[in-house]
Amino acid sequence: MLSSLRYVRKIALYAGILSAVFSMAPGISEAASILSVHVNLTSTDGEMPPSVRQRIEASLASIGNRVLVGKEAEIFQNNRYQYDKVLADIVNRVVVGYVVSDMSLNYGQETTMNVVLMPVGQTIKSVRTEVDYGNLTPLAQTLVKEDLAGLPGEMNALLTGLPVDSIGWADSVSQSAGQTIVKNALPEFDARLHVESGENTVVHVSLLPQGTIVRRGVLTFRKTTVPRLFMYNAANRAEGSMRSLEGLPVAFVDRHKEEIREYMQNQLEEDSFIRRYDLEIDTDLHCGSETELLVDALTDHWIIQGQAWLDAGRSGEKNTAIEGLLGHYVKKHDVVFGEARFYPGPVDGNLYGGWLHYFGKSTYIGYKYDFTDRESHWLLHQGFGRLWEARYDRNVDAHEDEIGISYKLHNYMTLEYVYNSEDGSWLRLIANL
Repeated sequence: MLSSLRYVRKIALYAGILSAVFSMAPGISEAASILSVHVNLTSTDGEMPPSVRQRIEASLASIGNRVLVGKEAEIFQNNRYQYDKVLADIVNRVVVGYVVSDMSLNYGQETTMNVVLMPVGQTIKSVRTEVDYGNLTPLAQTLVKEDLAGLPGEMNALLTGLPVDSIGWADSVSQSAGQTIVKNALPEFDARLHVESGENTVVHVSLLPQGTIVRRGVLTFRKTTVPRLFMYNAANRAEGSMRSLEGLPVAFVDRHKEEIREYMQNQLEEDSFIRRYDLEIDTDLHCGSETELLVDALTDHWIIQGQAWLDAGRSGEKNTAIEGLLGHYVKKHDVVFGEARFYPGPVDGNLYGGWLHYFGKSTYIGYKYDFTDRESHWLLHQGFGRLWEARYDRNVDAHEDEIGISYKLHNYMTLEYVYNSEDGSWLRLIANL
């Protein structure tokens, strides 16, 4: 930045001196004044990057406009050799790393400056680009590397062939062009570039995330047909991968949403338990400051569920229970099942058998028979989004109605409000096994 400022000041200084000298030329006539100056620039080695050429052309045009515009073209035509030599000397002083090999001006109202530059000293032969990924996790680094796959080639095309000495004033060009390259490939990050010039130049790139950041990455089981404890190891590994997204821009995660979702799903499917029992894994990624991976783990044939619960505010002795359900799909949407419930104190229990019919993933109606108490129950269940559920249990023989409204606190914990037409209402804390 400082070298660029010095470069601009140098242009202004030499242009001012030259303008003062030329302004003393006799016979200025407004009728034949030069109106504008255009620059055609080439290099003897033909390897000048377009961005550098544009920068030099703009600088030379600035000098030409300041020195020549408003002056009579005929004066310069009559003294072409002297004025061309003075302008060439100015260019040599301004454009470090190059010397003027040839220079000619076609003077007129639209003046054209034709300049051929020759690099002097060492030139850049190769460019190595090193990206500092900071504290990005391996998963995030992999995604960033994919986006920046073309960066080394573009930086090589930008800088190769430049004189090593020109990097000082061309630093702002490489900074601006490099930042544009990164921004096009990785718009969610801001790039900082530092160039170590030499025949083998090294470009150091550091990345800073921009915009809204992922603060928390979590995994949530949406629906399972096997006990969640059996998938604890798989879920724990996937949750670790979800946490690796923390600190990334939300927009970056959203842009790579499908890749991340597929990565997480593959990680789950590689688990030995999931492979052994051929569980069907379905995932969905919701991006935001809290990015959530929703997981369904289902079987085509069996439903195995277990839970333990503790009631608070309920009268009576059956306030704690452990229950398990084993079901089998007899059709795509129909399940026959057996259920056992055990009360540890005082020791008691119930055995059930029944049928469920599913409408989608979160709605079912059903019937079950209590073999212990010889009572029939009609069932209705409805899910509301990912966290809320409601159930209705009609005990036909005892003429009792029970309603439960539950909220999922965690993958393994649910809080339910229960109302029973005979026993009143209470809160139930459920551990989803």
